[in-house]
Amino acid sequence: MKMNPDFKSIAIGALAGLTSALLVLAATSHLSASIVFLILAGMPVFIAGLGFGIVAAGSALAASFIVLSFTVSPLFAVSILALPQLPAAWMSRLANFARPAEELGGPANVMAWYPLADMMMRLCTLVAVAVALTLFVTGYSRGTASDIIGAAMKALSAQDPTFSMDAAVLAQVTAFYYYLLPLNQAVMSVITIFAAYYFSAIIVRTTTTALRPREDMPSALRMNRDSIYVLGVGLTLLIGGMVSHNNVLTIVGSSISGAFGGGFLLAGLAAFHLKSRGKSWRMPALILAYLTISLTGVIFLIVGLLDTRRAIALTPVAGTPTDKTPTDTSNT
Repeated sequence: MKMNPDFKSIAIGALAGLTSALLVLAATSHLSASIVFLILAGMPVFIAGLGFGIVAAGSALAASFIVLSFTVSPLFAVSILALPQLPAAWMSRLANFARPAEELGGPANVMAWYPLADMMMRLCTLVAVAVALTLFVTGYSRGTASDIIGAAMKALSAQDPTFSMDAAVLAQVTAFYYYLLPLNQAVMSVITIFAAYYFSAIIVRTTTTALRPREDMPSALRMNRDSIYVLGVGLTLLIGGMVSHNNVLTIVGSSISGAFGGGFLLAGLAAFHLKSRGKSWRMPALILAYLTISLTGVIFLIVGLLDTRRAIALTPVAGTPTDKTPTDTSNT
């Protein structure tokens, strides 16, 4: 008996959702490797969406939510749905969008795919909203940061009774942590979700018939110019929150700044990959860059800010003879 396409998509999505939920549980059980597991947790949703469509992606979200609700709690399931699963489903949906290039002023008999720069902008927006809402729901405040730092100080004191920190220094550390936590969560979420997309796209291309053509990430991964303005708004809100000690402005501004800063950081790293291509010093330079990313991240962020464009992947319409496969075109 031939399986109905929708039922097949739902079944594949449900299996992907179960896999994603198990990987999330693994991340909570092995904190030292949590980043790796969170990248892997987004991949089943991406694979379902990129390879089998939005129905499969939606089924994956539903299956994961049910499993995590019963094994942990509904609130935990919602938090995982917000990050990384919903952005993964939405980004895979955008990745499969295409329209005739003629409608955009391009050549005939060619399809133009949704620009990666626009996908990144929407990913950053979703991450910023998800991080901010999560922190609001959990009641994040200066008091929360103080409690976390206080617990950390007690743990350090238990390990080394001679350890102590001046009250003024402790207050500065607490304030820094308060501002940094939303920003760091947003940066890491953007990076891990994009990493999941990148590896999932490779898997889909090698195991199924992928809709979206292969893109050269070093040349295609950029942020569009409008993202600069959004980052500026985020930094303005963050500074306003710091000056006025307003919790809402701080959380929103830090979340936006972190999410879009993470996008520009990835764009800067992609540009560095492109510039170093073919150079004898490429491998040691890349290794050094990634090992020192906590120190050099601002440099790559600036590089990403200085190189904004929208690369549009083009493919011939099915059944149309072509002499060669169209390449990406960059505009704006």
